[in-house]
Amino acid sequence: MTVRKNILIIIIFITTLLALFINKLTTPRILSTNELLINGLFLFEQPKPISDFVFYSENNIEFKKSDLLDKWTLMYFGFTRCPDECPTTMYQISKLIKVLDEKGFPLEDKQWVLVSIDPERDSPTDINKYATGFNDRFIGVTNNRAMLINVATQLSVNNVMPNKDDMNHSHLNNHVNNIILLNPNGDFAGVFRPPFDISRLSLTYQSVTAK
Repeated sequence: MTVRKNILIIIIFITTLLALFINKLTTPRILSTNELLINGLFLFEQPKPISDFVFYSENNIEFKKSDLLDKWTLMYFGFTRCPDECPTTMYQISKLIKVLDEKGFPLEDKQWVLVSIDPERDSPTDINKYATGFNDRFIGVTNNRAMLINVATQLSVNNVMPNKDDMNHSHLNNHVNNIILLNPNGDFAGVFRPPFDISRLSLTYQSVTAK
């Protein structure tokens, strides 16, 4: 009887250790502000509120500031005719989504938004199809340039305005390639800066959104 009891205690002890080990492996490590910065994420000490906005996705479905609430949002500003930076960055974000999904990281309160900086040529249908071509979790949105500039300025995304009345779109070739992080309060929380590496992107993203 004593032998069986001892064996049971040993089994329980080993099971507990194994559970703790697995939990340590699967629980994201919380990085310090300096560690986040070293790995490419500039996190504001105080998140910045942004004003109301409205963009449109396929079938003219509205995407508003209220859609940011209760979710962590990665927002990227790009366009469908972008030759290299946009598809490269969108691919990295899609890899991030895949890695998180494979790890079992909760995605129910996460969303991924592509905002067109070429609203004269990117229709709501065009930008959404482009975005979902990388991953069907993406939402592609657009609106007029006045709304774009309003939101982009608040999120420190510059170079979205053509020079004077020149609409040859050459300004788009040098747009800021940051990925914007918005918190579940809908506030501007931080900026992921290039170059984007999936291991660093995954590490920093999990650290911040797991809190």
